[in-house]
Amino acid sequence: MRSRHAYPDESDLPSRPLRSGTLRRVWGLFTPYRLQLVIVMILVLASAGLGIALPLLIARVIDVAIPTGDRDQLILLVAIMVATTALSGALSLIQTQLNTTVGLRVMQDLRQAVYQHLQRLPLRFFTSTRTGDIQTRLASDVAGTQAVLTDTVSNLVSNSAVVVSSVIAMLIISWQLSLVALGIIPFFVLFTVRVGRRRRVLTRDTQRSLADLTAMTGETLSVSGIVLAKTFAREAEHREKFERNNRQLTELSIRQQLVGRVFFVVIQTFFGIAPAAVWLIGGFLLTGGSTAITIGEVVAFTTLQTRLLFPLAGLLNRGVEVSGALALFERIFEYMDTRPEIVDPSNPVHVDPAGVRGEVRFEKASFAYEPRAGSAGAPVRPAESDDRSQATEREVPFALEEVDFVAEPGRLTALVGPSGSGKTTAGYLLVRLYDVSRGRVLIDGVDVRQMALANLNRIVGVVTQDTFLFHASVADHLRYGRPQATDDEIVEAARAAQIHETIMAMPDGYQTVVGERGYRMSGGERQRIAIGRVILADPRILLLDEATSSLDSISERLIQDALSRLMRGRTTIAIAHRLSTVLAADCILVMEHGRIADRGRHGQLIETSDTYRRLYREQFGVPEIPASR
Repeated sequence: MRSRHAYPDESDLPSRPLRSGTLRRVWGLFTPYRLQLVIVMILVLASAGLGIALPLLIARVIDVAIPTGDRDQLILLVAIMVATTALSGALSLIQTQLNTTVGLRVMQDLRQAVYQHLQRLPLRFFTSTRTGDIQTRLASDVAGTQAVLTDTVSNLVSNSAVVVSSVIAMLIISWQLSLVALGIIPFFVLFTVRVGRRRRVLTRDTQRSLADLTAMTGETLSVSGIVLAKTFAREAEHREKFERNNRQLTELSIRQQLVGRVFFVVIQTFFGIAPAAVWLIGGFLLTGGSTAITIGEVVAFTTLQTRLLFPLAGLLNRGVEVSGALALFERIFEYMDTRPEIVDPSNPVHVDPAGVRGEVRFEKASFAYEPRAGSAGAPVRPAESDDRSQATEREVPFALEEVDFVAEPGRLTALVGPSGSGKTTAGYLLVRLYDVSRGRVLIDGVDVRQMALANLNRIVGVVTQDTFLFHASVADHLRYGRPQATDDEIVEAARAAQIHETIMAMPDGYQTVVGERGYRMSGGERQRIAIGRVILADPRILLLDEATSSLDSISERLIQDALSRLMRGRTTIAIAHRLSTVLAADCILVMEHGRIADRGRHGQLIETSDTYRRLYREQFGVPEIPASR
């Protein structure tokens, strides 16, 4: 069974049956636009009625007005025909405009809903899903539904109304000719269903191939990807892989576009020659002296038949298109059905950011990257659970286990340890990028899971090792910490972050665009920008995750000076691999294998902690330090 945290996997999509609720959910997208849809349907029905009137008027002209020589009636009938055609065209124009607007609005709502839902999904979703897959579903899949959303409803209603009204009128004129004209249509409908199923499978395969191509493009054409490819001379390999993916996508697209085309050519050919069969049978009846039908009725019947067959072909073709679009909707709904793990409580406890003391407490906090028995997000198994359940729990290791510590208000608490020891994971639990599997994380005695995320984000500010910058100006990045900040406040924050002089030396000062992921700036400059936006946010608690690990000595000194002023009076938790940044910490927690192995100040740990002594010796190149026992 797939776990609760498993995310959409497309490997079995083509073989899955169509979900029964998909059509209902698609129809639900139109709920806010019910009034507009009612108006569209009224216009469609009116146009269908006007379309029926035209063949009947032709029959009247042929059978009555012309044989009797009644010119007044002839002029009247022709005038009505002209007015009917003009009115039908006007109604069609209004219908198209209204229907297109509704369809595009629905697509806008869908795209917005998917984006908002993706924002609510946890970090583990994005670490297990390729960015190309997300981009394809949000952009390409939603765009692929446009034709269905913009005109399918009106098309189905319009063509159905035309088909039904035409069939009724044809039966009234001659049921014998109707049997000839309509007898083979059920076979076409059955074959259309089969073609639609095949189109649905091919659409899914095509979109999956497009996601692969998009993911590869995003990875290999990003700044980091280009640098990596050039420095290892792998451009040719990337070109070959892109060519294979591109060729596969093209072949699938061709098959998707051509599936059932032979069938539809047969349909169109049949519809083209069907009136000839009616004329043949009608001609035999008329030349045989039958009074069951008149010449005008034969003309009206063939006109109705032509009017029926092309909308019917449209319905069959639209059915195939809808089948393909349903595959796109299913892909979109799979993301929409992914449950957010990190959500606001129903009755959140509000903590005033201005009044926060800043005490951070971890109480037996444990976390596993996969759900475990008894975890916060998984059902707790009773003690007498079967051996298989207990074995499953043993197979899922904790990344963090039974972590207990208190970060005192206004003090610097450091987490150090080898890579993979759980330092960063502990920081993620504080800001709720993940929730604890067991235990609690508290701020001033309040469990962070009882706080609204927006409230928590105003209390805790984060500076990470991997500083991400958008393709935007320096001022925009600084203002990211507090959108309402004035220009003077931005400059003040930049000065505090030791970056103001660097910014002023740039071509456009604070309006300089930093480039994709900030690659126009050095690592130290990007890090100081990140510190500046946290300074503007003015949080009571700081989480520094390897904030100076990737800097040269000059940049590190500048940032240490900025951080020293920033940390003054604030609770700071510093996750550090380089011990030089935390030697003066009030409390150093030494982590190993997801647990706190030792704790104390630098001088104490040098004497009592083997792990800390080893880290210190490796980083500072000092000889073996004897333990003091």
